Amino acid sequence: MPLSSPSAVHALEAARPARREQAALLALLSTYAIVWVLAQWLSQPNLDRYHDMLENHAWSQSLEWGTFKHPPFFSWAVGLWFSVFPRGDLSYKLLSYLNVVVGLLGVAELGRRMGLTAHARAAAVLLFFCLPYTTLAAKFNANSQLLSVWPWAAAALFASLTTNGRSGLLWSTLLGLLAAAAMLSKYYSGVFLVGLLAAALAHPQARAWLASPRPWWALAVGAMALAPHLLWLKAHQFETLSYALDQGGGSTNWAMVLKFALLPVVYWLPGWVVCAIVVVRAAPGPRKPWRLPAALMAAWRPLGWRDSLFWLAFTPWALSLAFGIAGTVELSMPWAIPIGFSFSLLWLRNLERAFGAGALHAVDTLVCGRRMAVGVLTLVFAGGLGLSIFNALSGHADYYRPTDSAARAILFDWEQRHPGVALDWSAGAWPDNAMMGFYADPRIRALPRTPDSSEASIAPLPDWSKRGGVLICPLGSGPESAEQNPCVREMRAWLTAHHRPAEALAIRVKRDGWRFPRPQPSSYAVFHVLPEAATPSGPASDRRPPP
Repeated sequence: MPLSSPSAVHALEAARPARREQAALLALLSTYAIVWVLAQWLSQPNLDRYHDMLENHAWSQSLEWGTFKHPPFFSWAVGLWFSVFPRGDLSYKLLSYLNVVVGLLGVAELGRRMGLTAHARAAAVLLFFCLPYTTLAAKFNANSQLLSVWPWAAAALFASLTTNGRSGLLWSTLLGLLAAAAMLSKYYSGVFLVGLLAAALAHPQARAWLASPRPWWALAVGAMALAPHLLWLKAHQFETLSYALDQGGGSTNWAMVLKFALLPVVYWLPGWVVCAIVVVRAAPGPRKPWRLPAALMAAWRPLGWRDSLFWLAFTPWALSLAFGIAGTVELSMPWAIPIGFSFSLLWLRNLERAFGAGALHAVDTLVCGRRMAVGVLTLVFAGGLGLSIFNALSGHADYYRPTDSAARAILFDWEQRHPGVALDWSAGAWPDNAMMGFYADPRIRALPRTPDSSEASIAPLPDWSKRGGVLICPLGSGPESAEQNPCVREMRAWLTAHHRPAEALAIRVKRDGWRFPRPQPSSYAVFHVLPEAATPSGPASDRRPPP
């Protein structure tokens, strides 16, 4: 069809409003993300307290098909990000919320592919009121990586279900790749893939889809994408899979089962309540007291056994709960972070059926409007600023933790003591020692525990003994001496067994500047491990990335 024909012109004109709406949604979500980045950076100038994000960066230094704890996809994302952007806390937080934006665009695409186009925009924005997409998203790790992967995989499924021809094959290819990416992010994605299968089988076009090559092509693509990781697992005695299976306690932790059962309400409470209140206020008829509780309940109601959206929304949660009750796994609250990506679509669809399209139009107008954005983001920024002032004046330990200063001080001390000898690796307390490669010099490879430990053998540095390294043990700011520290004792025993000097050097640092009015010094015990012999390929001072 020529582009100059009336039908082609009409098609292009019809597509313009949709494109403008998508661009407006991207701008709105990006604004939310930037304000959240600034609020998080103000209130918490460090990365997460458990050093998960430093661990991710350490794994990204050596691109592997697995680690000794997790599948590798999220560490690949970190490596790709920092191959373009500078390493730093602010940049890392930006990655965290970019991940959220990508996921919420996937939620909007899922709505369009499920025939809920009128709700797609509001569904995406409503989730930016909920904890997994706001406060919990600040820590980028295996759980939060799924915030972006799961929605796009679900959108690809419904596009594959409803699209024929070349486009259907393309979406099926994307479905296979995204399903593999979900499993390569976290094995917990298995419950999500079961939810995808349940949603597909409940769909009206399930029979036609299964009779076509599309699902089988998606399965083949996913299997091919997973094959290198499976081969890696076999070559490494299924180390990652063993770690995942070890998370099961063998008995039922009823306290965690109860907490996990309530998480869909707790984590997504703000978006759910806002949605119900706006619908009730906008719906025609008298505002009776029972209407709000009725709306809150109606938001979660299934439409029957053939309700694909309900199966998609609830299967990961229900299946996780079943495994927890059976004692197969001990449930963890962060596992719930990605499960609610389709909750807002479920609320909006159900409330439209209960209260009419006019009430849902009010939700879209209010939630996606400029006034709501300005109000919410003002509160977010003010909250971040207020929390920052409180943490600064109260001497909050995480706020004052001098991780970046410590890394630079340890590198400076090495260079002063051993001029011309490159520092190529760090080990010791894991993942604390990964601060060296993130803050001080990206060419310093982070190794778990000791360079020849079983964990380090997963992605080894074979010639570590011919390279300079440090063993790092954080001592904190308390009265504990180095002699009482388990890490120090372990490192000394290892050095003695390898006939190396076991003298610890004390590094004491603190954060300073206008944001830190009450500096709190922290101490680190550092052992220097000099290379056994100079590298024959060049001067010892050459900085070469470890292999």
